[in-house]
Order: sequence, then C-alpha cells, then structure tokens
Amino acid sequence: MKIIFLFFLMIVCSGTVLGQSVFLPSGSYDHLFLNRLELKAGRHSSYFHSGVKPFERRASMAFAMGVDTLLTNLTQIDRHWLHDFMQRNPEWAIEKPDSSRLPIFDSFYAFPSDLFRYQSETFFISINPVLEVSFDMERGIENLHYLNTRGAEVRGKINDRVGFYTFVSTTQGRFPDFVMRQQINHYGAFPREGWTKGFGEGGVDFFTARGYIAFQATENIGLQFGQDRNFIGHGIRSLLLSDYANNYLFLKVNTRYRWFHYQNLFAHLLDFPRRTLGLRNYDPKFLVAHQLSFQITPRFQLGFFESVTMGGSDSVNTRGFDWHYLNPVIFYRAIEHHVGDPDKITVGMNWEFLITPGLGFYGQFIADEIFVQDVRADLDSLLVRLGLRRERKFQTFASMRNQFGIQLGLKVADPFGLKNLDLQGEVNLIRPFVYQHFDVFNKGMRPGASYSHYSQPLAHPVGANLAEWAFKGRYRPFRNFEISTAVFSYTQGTDIGNVNYGGNVMRDYNLRHGMYNNFFLQGRQINVLLGEVTASYQFRPGWHIDVRFLARRQKELETGIMLFTNEMIGMGLRVNTVARRHHF
Repeated sequence: MKIIFLFFLMIVCSGTVLGQSVFLPSGSYDHLFLNRLELKAGRHSSYFHSGVKPFERRASMAFAMGVDTLLTNLTQIDRHWLHDFMQRNPEWAIEKPDSSRLPIFDSFYAFPSDLFRYQSETFFISINPVLEVSFDMERGIENLHYLNTRGAEVRGKINDRVGFYTFVSTTQGRFPDFVMRQQINHYGAFPREGWTKGFGEGGVDFFTARGYIAFQATENIGLQFGQDRNFIGHGIRSLLLSDYANNYLFLKVNTRYRWFHYQNLFAHLLDFPRRTLGLRNYDPKFLVAHQLSFQITPRFQLGFFESVTMGGSDSVNTRGFDWHYLNPVIFYRAIEHHVGDPDKITVGMNWEFLITPGLGFYGQFIADEIFVQDVRADLDSLLVRLGLRRERKFQTFASMRNQFGIQLGLKVADPFGLKNLDLQGEVNLIRPFVYQHFDVFNKGMRPGASYSHYSQPLAHPVGANLAEWAFKGRYRPFRNFEISTAVFSYTQGTDIGNVNYGGNVMRDYNLRHGMYNNFFLQGRQINVLLGEVTASYQFRPGWHIDVRFLARRQKELETGIMLFTNEMIGMGLRVNTVARRHHF
C-alpha cells in the first residue's frame, strides 16, 4: 500500500528524531477548553493553529502553562480546569503531578487521572479503562434505549522520540429511530462508526479501533501515521473536513514555522458497502488534502484548504491511488487536469478573528465547482429581480455548477459578566450538489469519488442543499459540574422519486433534472429541529455521571405534516470518553 511505503520512506530519511507528542482525542472537551482560553486571551496560540484539529498534547500544554502564568482574567473555575488539564498530561508538565491518597496495590490509580501510569526519563505510558453505560426513556416507546461501551485507552512515548496512542472498544446499544434511519441512509454503516451486526431486540453491535504513532522528522516537521479522524475549522460543524465519518487510515505531515502551519493528509478510505472486486473486499478510495494556515496577526487566523477524492472501481476496472497526488506542494486541480479530470476536487478557506478578549468571529467557504459565467448569470438575474437592471444580459441562471457553501459564526466567553459561560452560534448554507460526483466508469454505479467515507459524509453530517443554524452553550458553576446545551435547526431539500436534487452526498449528479434552474433548497423540503440539555458531574478525574433530555421534530414544510417526533430523558455513567452525540 503506497501510503505505508511513503511512511517508512520518511522514517528512513528523517535522520535525528526530536521530542514528539501524541494528540488530544478527536472531539475531546479539552479542545473546547483550549479554545476558551484563546478567546479569553484575545489572541491565538503561537503553539498550535486552532483551525486544525486535533491539537498536539505537547503544544497544548505549552500554551496552557503560558496562559496559567500570564492571563489575568481567568476565573477560579478556569484555574481548576487548567490544573486538571495539566494533571492529565504529566509527560509534558513541569510541576510534579499530584499523587492519589488511596492507590490500589501501590500501582493502580497511584495518580488520580490514570488507572496505570509509568514515567521515567526515557519512557512514559498511561493506561485507562473506557466505559459508557447509559439508558434513555422515550415518550411513546415501551423499550428503553441503551448504550454499553467497554474498552481501553493507551498512550505513551519512547525516548522523547516516538509517541503512540490506541483506543479500542466494543459497543452494544439500542438507539432512537432517527439514528437508525441515518444508518439506513448510510447503507448500513452506523453513524460515526462502520460495520455493525444485530444485537438483541432491535439493537446493534460494533467495534471501534483508533491508533497511531507519531514522531518528529525535524524541529518543524512532525509525522503521524495510523487510524483516526481529523477536523478542519473553528465551528460546531465543518464544511471542509469533519470528524463525523468513521475512522480511516492516514499519513499526516505537519509543518510548522512561526506564523504558519502546513498540513498534508494522505488517507485510505472505503466505499462501503459495494463489493465489486470479489471476495469480501470493500472498494478502496483515497483522499489527499492540504491545509495552509496563517497567523496573519495574533488575532486573525486564516487557512486555505484543498482536497481531492479519488475512487470508482467496478468489476472490470480497479482505480488505485494516483502517485501524482503525492506531491505535497502543488495545486491538486492542476494534477487532476493532467490525469484526465476523473477525481473530485474541493477547495475552501476558513478563518477566525478574535475581535476583543471574549468575542470571536469565524467562518468557512467551500467550493466544489464555480464557473465565472454562471456566477455572472446569477448576478444578472438578481439585479433584474431587484429592479436595478431593466433587461437580462444572460438567458441562463441557477447552474448546478455553482457548488459552494458558507459558514458564519460567533463565539463568546463570559458574556455580560456571566463567568464560566461559553456560547457559540453559527449559520451554515450549502448549495445543491456540493460533495457529489459522477460515476467515472459510466456503469450506473454509485460514484466512488464522492466526498464520503464508509457511506458517510466527510464534511457536514446531513449532506448538502441545506440551510442550518446551530447553537451550543456550556456553563460551569462549580469545578466538577457542567450544564451544556445544543440546538440545531436545518432545512434540507431532499430528492423526489429518483430525481437528484443535490442533497444526498452519495448520488450521481448526472441524475439531476437539468443543468440550470437548480435553486437553493430545491426538492422536497424537510425541516429538523433538535435540542439537547445535559448536566454532567465529574466525581473523580475522568469519571462522569450524565443526565440529559433530548427533543427532535422532523416535518415536511410544504404540507406542514409532522413526520417524526422524539422526546427522551436518560442518564448514564461515562469513564474516560466523550459522550456519544446524535446531532443530525
């Protein structure tokens, strides 16, 4: 496999390896806390770029220790969370970690945050159990929904040269109907996971595995190889690359120098569940992406993103990885034209501007295709409708080739003097056909080069042709107690019959009704409103008791018919893991 070959080639060529760190887990609450510290500081960290996630632990600790010393507007709760964060990352801490009052056999829980920890000058390892057990009672449903996850998490470093991380768990659960419908939309792949099998009465059973090694090739270049997720952007959602889809194998190269961060990502994806190469193989597909992020000023961070998705095997043709895309410093669009234009190219940008300490503005822009002539035609039509022009200069408008999306959002820390409160809200607008592709071999099969992995979107979890506003809030009145809320409302234009109206990422955009007259939110308009409130108490480091309420409404806008309703209340125990959310 070419990614593995490239990985070992870089090891051989890397020479002396410097100190290396693993990363904070994907989706970790520590990312939110570090973003809060940046927001309160009113300036971005010089150790990492917050639009590229997950964060490296070493860089995060360097930033946290600097904030602890220099920032004067931290609350007492912030200080407690800083202390706890440093205790969870002792391999990069300066101060001696706290010891447990009652360790077990002098070896287990000798330190409050780890089941087992060993640290010397040349070796560090941390081993922790993973557990999430929860039950939800839904109105009108006799059987309880439940979740039962058990596993382990291991991380460490060797000789300050190589870092390693692994997470394994097995899960059984029975979930609400809207989650199971999402699984059907994913052709059988469970949301955020992969292959499942049935369990009990209406339940599913699946296995999760993440793991990688990381090392430093030079002082400014770090490498990571393994199986995990990535996220680009500052928002609740990402229109460029999110952590919604299943884990995937990748090689990542991070180049940092003072005010810029350049990331190359080479990923091996799967086109589940179509099997066309015989035996039990899922069709391979590949993603190559790079993100160039600049600290224009301490307050303004700007990033440019480009990706190419390649795939599309059938019973006769096997599409492998194209070596042209291994060039780390070239525009992929130029390569795609060079090899015959079979692949899907996505470009975009993301930014965050910290207006004042405690207030930040962020956003993203993504473009799959934009034709200048089509944009002119749309502007011409708009000017005539507004009465600013008498006659139209172009006959066409609303081209399907105008495939783009935009995100705009605000973050606030401690608004109106309310300490320990974080608020974040954003708007996402995505035109039809964004993320879709066509059947390369014209065999009437699902496009392998769509912006997806394991039948799940690589960006927005719902797809495209949608308008959404999203809100999240977090309040910490006490050191170990938190109340969080999330509200999502989106309207999406869905397909009618077999006609593709541009919302489903997995469809062939050649199955549309025409080249023009493709309007935003066209098709059957479905509106979803979802709200969730959670209270969480941490009774020992990493151990949480959660109580939550979730309500979801789904209706057809044209008729006003309520299609589905869900109201659930539940509670659970969570150990060393992020709560599983179903925000779609």
